[in-house]
Amino acid sequence: MDQTPTTNTTYVNQPQHLTLNDLTRKLFFAAGMIAIVLGIFAFTFSTKGLATMSALFAIYALFIAVLDVMLFTKSQALRGSFLVSALLSLVIGLIMLFRQDVTSEFLGLVFGFWVLFNAISILAQTWAPELLSNWQRLVSIAIGVLGILMGMYLTIFPQVSSSTQSIILGVFADLLGIYYLLIALFHTKK
Repeated sequence: MDQTPTTNTTYVNQPQHLTLNDLTRKLFFAAGMIAIVLGIFAFTFSTKGLATMSALFAIYALFIAVLDVMLFTKSQALRGSFLVSALLSLVIGLIMLFRQDVTSEFLGLVFGFWVLFNAISILAQTWAPELLSNWQRLVSIAIGVLGILMGMYLTIFPQVSSSTQSIILGVFADLLGIYYLLIALFHTKK
């Protein structure tokens, strides 16, 4: 009987590196800045203004879906996370863009799901230190947890006042912008 030792290499033991090129970094920077601007708009508009702005949030969600597909093609460990994030962003973006009747009728619920989906994506992408590490990763985890709490609040209580919806949406959009700026500015260059 042959007693040769076998090596059992696992996928977990291999180093996971995701390299962002300059175009992807610029797109993440743009995504962060756009999210912050959308957050500021959300603070300033009432519920009727948010219903009208849902088309802007829809286009932004579709833009995020494209970014996630770009990362899906480059990632090793987070492929599933980026694919799910892209699909959820695509679905919620298409609903907000083409079903304005649903969006305006269930504004708190639609935006609640948008916040919840993005927060879950942030936490899933932060699980492995492929995108961010050190303190940036901790900030991303905090943003994801806060986002889940805000999204759950909006989905459980979708009929909250318009000012509360505006504040929650504005705060999360600004936090999402900070997350994308962290990726654009602090992702390690290989």
